[in-house]
Amino acid sequence: MIKRAIPFALCSVIFLSGCFPFLQPEEQLIEEELEGEDQIVELSPEVYTPENYYRSVLYDGSYTHGESRGFSNAVVYNRLDIEQLELGLMGLANERFDPEKYFFREGQFISRDELNNWLIRYHEDDNPQGLNPPLGSGDTLRDQEENQPRYLSHILEHNYLVENANGQLELGGVVIGLSMNTVYNYRIFDDQGRIYRYEVDIDQKKMEAEGKRMAEEIVARLRNPNREEGALENVPIIVALFQEEKREAIVPGNFIMKGVAEPQRQVDRWQAINQKYYFYPSTRANNEQRNDAERFLKFKEEINDFFDNYVGVVGKGFYKDEQLTELTIEIPIRFQGKAEIIALTQFSADRIAQRFPSNLKIQVYITSVSGQEALIVRNPNEDPFIHIYR
Repeated sequence: MIKRAIPFALCSVIFLSGCFPFLQPEEQLIEEELEGEDQIVELSPEVYTPENYYRSVLYDGSYTHGESRGFSNAVVYNRLDIEQLELGLMGLANERFDPEKYFFREGQFISRDELNNWLIRYHEDDNPQGLNPPLGSGDTLRDQEENQPRYLSHILEHNYLVENANGQLELGGVVIGLSMNTVYNYRIFDDQGRIYRYEVDIDQKKMEAEGKRMAEEIVARLRNPNREEGALENVPIIVALFQEEKREAIVPGNFIMKGVAEPQRQVDRWQAINQKYYFYPSTRANNEQRNDAERFLKFKEEINDFFDNYVGVVGKGFYKDEQLTELTIEIPIRFQGKAEIIALTQFSADRIAQRFPSNLKIQVYITSVSGQEALIVRNPNEDPFIHIYR
């Protein structure tokens, strides 16, 4: 673990400007006599995982939360969307910012109040910073809402720091995720205070066009030389559009495109992202991913044959560029004893090897009403890891 001390006075200036602390060479320790206490900046321990997660920057041994902490739960209704938005954004960053060289920090440049204003509808007088369009035309509020829905649900910011030639940490890039509605849910109050809830489907092409417009406006605001003394003018900014699923969906949404703004430039190119989740078993999976759906059905039948009573085996498959790359399976059982769970786990691991390609990442969770009973993890082209909870 790398530890470095920074004079408190210097840190105060940096935090006020919204920038980031600097790392000194590892062998140096600054101990100037200044008021206050030195701040220790360190990196989270380097632990190997197949996902190759970023190491985080810690301040005085603590994780630094982003300005938008807690916002996701208030504006994105499906928890699956929240998790995929965050993890998927890190995955997209991985393509540009090498985890061996860059370190992660939650977003610090878009303030909480600013984020709130950006998400609210635009109003010339009351909220000129709003990114969502103003109400549309119509005689009733319902007509106005549906003629111009709110496209943008949430904005998630991630920062990536890199060590420069002087051994100091500096901002190396910013990644912004725009979480877009595919269904606009809204409510209207009548004169008696009663609430009426409505929803309207959003046109895909219109949503994408609005997402691009908002992304370019966000980059322009971040590039403003008056923001953080121009700290964001000379770093690449990646903006990705995330398409949310419906509130009641049992699989998360997915990223649909990303744009890159190179240093001192605006977004000058957009690239489509081809990824999607499928739930097994389902009619949609049967129609669109028949071969994988049949593999899963056979696996499900074999698990059920193992028991005297029915087991509701379900799965979630992640596809990238039309190829299944990750499969998560849940096997809820009625607890009958540890010996049976061990046998089921061993049997499931063997069936996975028989039914699914070796280059596919698979996670199997065996649960009962008491909680987690067993876990199987098979990384691509590796033997499965099995753990029985005790």
